[in-house]
Amino acid sequence: MADPPISSPEWYLKVKDASSDIGRLTIYHYGFKQAAEGTLVFVPLDFSSGPRAILDVGTADGLWMREVQSSIPSPPQGTHTFLGTDLNESFFPTNNTPNISYMKQDIREPPPPSWQDSFDLVNLRMILIAAGSGDAQRTVVNEHIKAVKPGGWIQIGDCDRVCPTPEAENPRYHDMWACIRAVCQASGTDPLEAPKIKKWLEEAGLEDVQERTAMRAVGKRNVDQDLGEQGIQADLIIARGFAEAAKGLDPSVKPLPDERLETLAEDLEKELRETGACFPMRFIWGRKPHAT
Repeated sequence: MADPPISSPEWYLKVKDASSDIGRLTIYHYGFKQAAEGTLVFVPLDFSSGPRAILDVGTADGLWMREVQSSIPSPPQGTHTFLGTDLNESFFPTNNTPNISYMKQDIREPPPPSWQDSFDLVNLRMILIAAGSGDAQRTVVNEHIKAVKPGGWIQIGDCDRVCPTPEAENPRYHDMWACIRAVCQASGTDPLEAPKIKKWLEEAGLEDVQERTAMRAVGKRNVDQDLGEQGIQADLIIARGFAEAAKGLDPSVKPLPDERLETLAEDLEKELRETGACFPMRFIWGRKPHAT
């Protein structure tokens, strides 16, 4: 059996030096932001008319919250409040930011009952896979819908975990995603739920459900040379971790021969510098109906 994937709660709990992974998550944040043309809040929530309560699930060091806080208008009275949750408290920043707080919370556990109908916006980005199976991921979505105020919004960001370009164009990026899928599946985690999320929101009774796809450009494909280079380093961390885990899989589910797993990171780095790649993201959002 493979070691827990990098996206698993068990892996995150083992991270003692937060800086060792915050760097990768920061690069991904700016890559996703660039891919979405600067958009961090996809929902049409009016921040100018009154104070809003925002929940960021899987917040890490709270970068998304701080950037949203600095980009939205202040209400005429009161203040917007942000709560970030994560399983590993070592990710939380040591310096306090006004109106931003942090709380340890495992998404595999239901949110506190006191959260029901409490938040104007609930944000979950690249966190659902930590719940495990497809049914478990859907349960997490439904449980967090309960935390949304009537008339409020939930937005979810996730990736398809399938290379969007032809294999002839990006053979090693295809290999990386194959390793990710195989290791996740062997660990009891479903890596292919992102295309189903829009339907989950619709079937949960949300209104104005919308979806937007975006491609995070990696390496040579990125017009921002620095962000493209940083993206290479972030993806290589993922590739190395999952290639190593894939070596321990049963031969019947091993995605690549051992010799290709051994050189995956090296070969991928060359491909990303010479060709670049696209990391496929989906952003899905919907509004909770007002009580009748």
